[in-house]
Amino acid sequence: MMTLPMKIVASVVEPTLERALALMEHAGAVADGIELRLDALRIPPAEDPTSVLASAIGATSKPIILTYRPREEGGQADASLSERLSFWSRILAWTERRADVRARLFYDWEMDLAEAFLHAAPLERARIGPALPWERVIASHHQDAARPEVVEAMYVRLSALPARILKLAIFAHDIGDSLVIFRLLERARQQGRALVGIAMGMAGLLTRILGVAYGSAFTYGAAVAGREAAPGQIPVSDLRALYRVAEIGRQTAVVGVIGHPIGHSLSPLVHNTSFRALGLDFVYVPLEVAALDRFMRDFVRPETRQLCWPLRGLSVTIPHKVAVMGFVDEVDPLARRVGAVNTLVVEGERLRGYNTDVAGGTEPLRERIALEGARVAIVGTGGAARALAYGVRERGARVLLFGRRVERVRELAAEVGADAHTLDELAACTFDVLINATPVGMAGYPEQELIPEAALRHRPLVYDLVYNPIETPLLHRAKRMGCPILSGVEMFLRQAAEQFRLWTGLKPPLDAMRARVYTALS
Repeated sequence: MMTLPMKIVASVVEPTLERALALMEHAGAVADGIELRLDALRIPPAEDPTSVLASAIGATSKPIILTYRPREEGGQADASLSERLSFWSRILAWTERRADVRARLFYDWEMDLAEAFLHAAPLERARIGPALPWERVIASHHQDAARPEVVEAMYVRLSALPARILKLAIFAHDIGDSLVIFRLLERARQQGRALVGIAMGMAGLLTRILGVAYGSAFTYGAAVAGREAAPGQIPVSDLRALYRVAEIGRQTAVVGVIGHPIGHSLSPLVHNTSFRALGLDFVYVPLEVAALDRFMRDFVRPETRQLCWPLRGLSVTIPHKVAVMGFVDEVDPLARRVGAVNTLVVEGERLRGYNTDVAGGTEPLRERIALEGARVAIVGTGGAARALAYGVRERGARVLLFGRRVERVRELAAEVGADAHTLDELAACTFDVLINATPVGMAGYPEQELIPEAALRHRPLVYDLVYNPIETPLLHRAKRMGCPILSGVEMFLRQAAEQFRLWTGLKPPLDAMRARVYTALS
């Protein structure tokens, strides 16, 4: 298999040439190559595209992939097969005469287009030109997720084409849909074929981050955040610096976060910063996991996993913190008491479960106030509330638990040894610490005033476990009323630091982690 000149390709999908050229120049500073989506420029099939090409070639010195994606494969071109062939004939007639640049021009041809050309009559093929430069053709196919045997059949069709590079992209509805992509990458490697394998969507992020390390010819990323060419595309700046796609290999230890939805977790940022700070060959990846049982079987359990990867551990978030306990070999006593696991460690053939939320949430508070004998009010009845209730109670505090659902409050209060109260009683109670353990106040969460100002009249220390934004509406009000405040960023950092220690056995670079998170949130 010939070595390709790129590992990270920036997709430029813009409706105007001016914007496209600006993004090509911008992304060229980070990416190894640029994909210019001619279909996004809305060039009619009958129009001469050479003026666009001349401008594009001058915008970057990097390799350029020219793509004219039809709508049926996720593109924007409304063109028949015949019209697409005619469009490409005009492109090739111009580019292949440019000896000064043609070596860095690649052409993305959909599988149906490449097959039509290959099997066309000689006169029809002559319309394209004297010879199609197959050594610079990417034969591609894009489709929804399907049974593995159907996807594999598409690969067989693609591999029958003489294109130098094959590209197969499926839309993943579940992370398990990405397994066939990893299998095909290995198959292509054994056959000496260059394959770009991608599972699109949030459930397929693993293929975009680990694909190159596991045999993909290269991976595609968005030129800038918010201008993605396909679902799940990651900005090329993150592929390069955050996930180190061009540096990691099959030997790189993998950790990640599982949840549903995974959203915009800061965990990859803080953990990958930690690994880089200490020069560790680790990568931390976001994993959208809906079906926990299948994921644990096919990706995690050493005796049943279908992906051969050096998995070292996982962060576990909503909604899997309780259910995951049924899949581990050993649960730490504290996690067992709390009834939730937020950290998995893979040690040989065994899985161990831990809870770092308790120490992560309690330690920042303990540094601000003596908890022995303190009255601590906790609003919320979820996993975070449970962890904080256990943590502060072990330090000698009296816990007052508040929530909307009376039965749930009473149930949790009985489990953790707290006093149960309805949310309506909050304003009438007195306490030394008030903790918001709900998502209210989180960026993007529906705005509501969960905690009345009357609850702040005695100026308790107000601790909001929400960390984005750093100063939540609750903390802003509390500060205005003269209350001491504590941001949830500290809990996030402390629990992440403990996870780092569990996975690596090393002291976490907490200062580097803190600086990176505060910079990102600011």
